Amino acid sequence: MKMFEKKLLSVSIVSILMSVTAHAESNAVNVGIVSVKGQSLGGGLMVQEDTPKARSVVTAEAMNSDPSAGNALDKIANVPGLQMTSNDSTGISGLNYTMRGMGADQIGLSADGIPLNDSGNYAVYPNLLGDSENVSQVFVTQGSSEADGPHIGSSGGNIGLVTKRPDRDAGVFVEQKFGSNNLRKSFARLETGKMGNFSAWLSASHTEADKWKGLGNLEGNKVEANAFYKADNGNTSSLIIKYNKQNNYQYNNIIKADYDKSPSATTGHKADYSATDAQYARNPFENLNISFTQDLILSDRLKATIQPYYYWGNGGGSGPATVLDKLRQWNKSGLYDLGNLATLDKSTPFYRPSMTTTWRPGITTKVKWDVTDEHSISAGYWYERARQRQTQPYIYSANGVPADVWAESNQVVDAKGNIVQGRNQFTTTPSQRIWLQDTWYVSPKVTLAGGLAWENVKREGNNLGNISVKPSIGIKKTKYEEFLPNFSAKYQLNEQNQFFYNISKNMRTPPNNVLYSVTDTTNTQPEISLNNELGWRYQTEKMLLSTTLFNLHYKNRQVSSYDAGNSESIPLNAGTVDSRGVEFEWSGKLPYNLNYYTSYSYTDSKQKDMSKNVAGNILPTAGKQTPNTSKNVLTAGLGYDDSRWMWDFKGNYTGPFYGDMTNNEKIAGRTVFDFSAGVHLPVDKKFIKEAMLSFGVNNLFDKEYLASAKTIQQQAPAVPSKSASPQYIIGEERTFVISLSAKM
Repeated sequence: MKMFEKKLLSVSIVSILMSVTAHAESNAVNVGIVSVKGQSLGGGLMVQEDTPKARSVVTAEAMNSDPSAGNALDKIANVPGLQMTSNDSTGISGLNYTMRGMGADQIGLSADGIPLNDSGNYAVYPNLLGDSENVSQVFVTQGSSEADGPHIGSSGGNIGLVTKRPDRDAGVFVEQKFGSNNLRKSFARLETGKMGNFSAWLSASHTEADKWKGLGNLEGNKVEANAFYKADNGNTSSLIIKYNKQNNYQYNNIIKADYDKSPSATTGHKADYSATDAQYARNPFENLNISFTQDLILSDRLKATIQPYYYWGNGGGSGPATVLDKLRQWNKSGLYDLGNLATLDKSTPFYRPSMTTTWRPGITTKVKWDVTDEHSISAGYWYERARQRQTQPYIYSANGVPADVWAESNQVVDAKGNIVQGRNQFTTTPSQRIWLQDTWYVSPKVTLAGGLAWENVKREGNNLGNISVKPSIGIKKTKYEEFLPNFSAKYQLNEQNQFFYNISKNMRTPPNNVLYSVTDTTNTQPEISLNNELGWRYQTEKMLLSTTLFNLHYKNRQVSSYDAGNSESIPLNAGTVDSRGVEFEWSGKLPYNLNYYTSYSYTDSKQKDMSKNVAGNILPTAGKQTPNTSKNVLTAGLGYDDSRWMWDFKGNYTGPFYGDMTNNEKIAGRTVFDFSAGVHLPVDKKFIKEAMLSFGVNNLFDKEYLASAKTIQQQAPAVPSKSASPQYIIGEERTFVISLSAKM
């Protein structure tokens, strides 16, 4: 492992120095047209927008003025429509979010054109997001996936991260953060400045902290780079490399009944895992993202973009230890002879991580032809071939600690020399999308756009057999394809007022577990959604206002249900869901260097059909609110910035929500306040160009609450239990952070 890291770092640095590369922010998967006139409003939480669809943009100004160690998604938590929760404020632990009634695994996530959702189950992990200090903006399209988005798991909505370009001037940026729970984050970025047509930066960071509840700590290391080359003829090339390695202890979730017994106890739920179990609840992971983007000007009216990319990841998570007695009970497949373990005590503990290795090469090609000054056509093709090896070896312990948390050694081997696996499968997912988009500027006031995409996804699964299940005979295969049209219209009434309408169709293919369940679920249908939006924007130099009415209708909603008979989770079709509501965003400047930002969302997300559980029983889900979705969410903030001193105070109200599909278990709403302040320190400008000291407090009044449902159940049982009840993330207690940064 250490030798691999050294080689990887060497390759990364050499690649950066040898590349002639560039990155235009507009390459980040159709970010649309964004214009910022003068000073940004709301502290960078809102910009002037021309895209004819619901869309929010958070700039680097807002992210950098937030002193917390949170990742880029933590720092966009207040945009309308998004309901964001993280396990803690370190930025390297778990997160969970919904948007318009859809979960994170139904919303596309990309960074510089690379899809970040897991290729198997579409989950989102913070280790894939990189350092927020290197992000120039994050954009959120609340209901529509982009026509050229590299997503196979997006029923609606998309979040895109855009990496910052290299600076024109050479220099060094350093930042040190200290905070609650022994938080430490060190970050440094070296800028080469413009050297002829070439510029680049290289950054590294180290983050560590104790868990805020329970035993164990968190640790993450990142190395990132962006190199940029712009030829004299205007052609550009860009190479972006991001490497991450983490070694975290897991947080445990809680059921409502246990939380209600002692929500503020210093023992009980805040003790998290026991001292013994905590050593086995680990989450090691490392990943590498590489993207190479070339923008080519073929003529005055013809431009092309070519972007190959590659993602590699390896690691996984585990819960409490598994004892030998359980191992023997599960040994039903006949693949393993555990006779060589006969001398061990039945309570011998083993570390059992669910390890996943992913290889994910892909390429996106685009061409844009400006037929006339009023008419343009764009077309493109995306292809990806993801491969995923998922295993679950059993690892020996040494003095109550796993002998190897990366599961590369000390594996349990049976009497025949076979590595004992609790899961052993290999999935190949070739995916492709072709699209054609036509934009017509009918008049200075009217713009029309329409397009059609064709998406084709295949899955091939080879179940190699495990301790409970025999190998499958042959390779299981599934195939999904759909035509996905879109249309939008924009009417610019005058310089201040803009109206738009957007309709689009989106598809989410079933996750890869349909290939491996004992019950045949290969006929599971993909989720299909139809998103309608009608919006109005009012934009001046001192105020921005945006309001959107939406109606998101989707069918074949996929939910996971536990089949106790076969000891597995299987996907079920929960029918149709309608999400309707309004999203509101407002920001501006006030006298005396004050600024404000407000966002509000009303989401009425209703299940339209009754659903069945694995036993075939009909559940009363029709007419019930979608789980994990609050109807009302409001954020309001007031800030101050006189170019020397700055502060920001904001509050967020998130209404009640349900943890189960039948709405048997309701979680109370909460209001949480955050505060931050900073000062630009006086410097001599010779050695240090800029320096800033800032301070922040999250959850200022130490509100205790359940933040979101981590595992959703179809129906919360009358008698609560850990296995059958929804499990929740506990909202983090009050935390603080101090940040000192300097640019040299």
